[in-house]
Amino acid sequence: MPPSAVRQRLASLGRAAPAARPRPAVERVVPAGFEAVETAHGTAWRYADVLAPGRLPGPPPDVPHAYLDTETTGLSGGTGTHVFAVAVCRPCAAGLELTQVFLADPAGEAAFLALVQDELARAAGVATYNGSRFDLPLLRTRWVMARMPGELRHPAHVDLLNVTRALLRYRLERCTLRVVEERLLGYEREDDLASALVPEAYLAYLRHGWSPLLPRALEHNRQDVVSLYHLHARLLLRLEGRDPRMEAPDWLALGRYLFRTGRRADGWRALRNAAELADGPESARAALLLARRLARRRRHRAAERLLAGLDGAATREPELAIARARLLEWSLGDLATARDVVSGALACLAPDSPFRTDLEWRQQRLERKLLVRAAQGFRQTSE
Repeated sequence: MPPSAVRQRLASLGRAAPAARPRPAVERVVPAGFEAVETAHGTAWRYADVLAPGRLPGPPPDVPHAYLDTETTGLSGGTGTHVFAVAVCRPCAAGLELTQVFLADPAGEAAFLALVQDELARAAGVATYNGSRFDLPLLRTRWVMARMPGELRHPAHVDLLNVTRALLRYRLERCTLRVVEERLLGYEREDDLASALVPEAYLAYLRHGWSPLLPRALEHNRQDVVSLYHLHARLLLRLEGRDPRMEAPDWLALGRYLFRTGRRADGWRALRNAAELADGPESARAALLLARRLARRRRHRAAERLLAGLDGAATREPELAIARARLLEWSLGDLATARDVVSGALACLAPDSPFRTDLEWRQQRLERKLLVRAAQGFRQTSE
């Protein structure tokens, strides 16, 4: 349910303030390291620290971002899900300024959200991991449910999950933050609490006044935002094409992303790098994309040179063979080469491949077209 609908629903139920909640049966112990902060809506609890940033793999972003992550009582979202911890990390002169806001009592949600709002207001940009679909919408919903005035405000937002999926699509089978940490950033957490246990840690704290898993859940939240800071630096390095580990799949993914975001000149150079590496099907796919764009500009000779330089083993893969044959047939008019490409792919294809029917149909059609073209040429010669 969108925040506007939630707000209308609350208004229809009456504007009277909710009755005071009874005191909990047990006294809750605030985790170590948190200090009370007075806000206009009551007392909130904040953890603050400064960490050494370590050696970054690339340049810092032009806009200093606040890296935000939330911990919640569930992953489904909606009005029944509460945010109980928000960690914010931002670069400063001494290193990384780390702040965490903790909801010690659900009755203090208004003060909790007011302190989160103050932290966001200090940054010129905010970066999250899947925050566009989960973290920020949930914070907006909780803002409305707490009957806070106006709307939750935050600076310009970048979702690093979207960029990660675009740039690492050929490298990672899954793009969870744990997988990215291990495969891209090169480290593995020790004694980390599984994400599935984080909600239970907080719910046990509410029921019993303390949970031995709660400090680990909060540390999990703090480590997430530090990882986002380093991930952003590495992604910026890739976006500039200065990551020394980049291979053909990485250049292909970068070129596609740059074209989608309007940076056509940079995208062209990235695809050219992927094609020139001549390293497997990704290089062939990049060359096909370049040839297609050249054909659209009627630069047929340049497109033919790119296609002629493709690695034969790579282009015999069914999908690439179909794409190359279509380009040769419809854009370049080279029916004979298109037929040879399809025939070569068929010769290497498994009998039960789902592509066999398509390739056989294309081969027969190209042979008929070649016969028609030969008959037309013979007729013109006779006349």
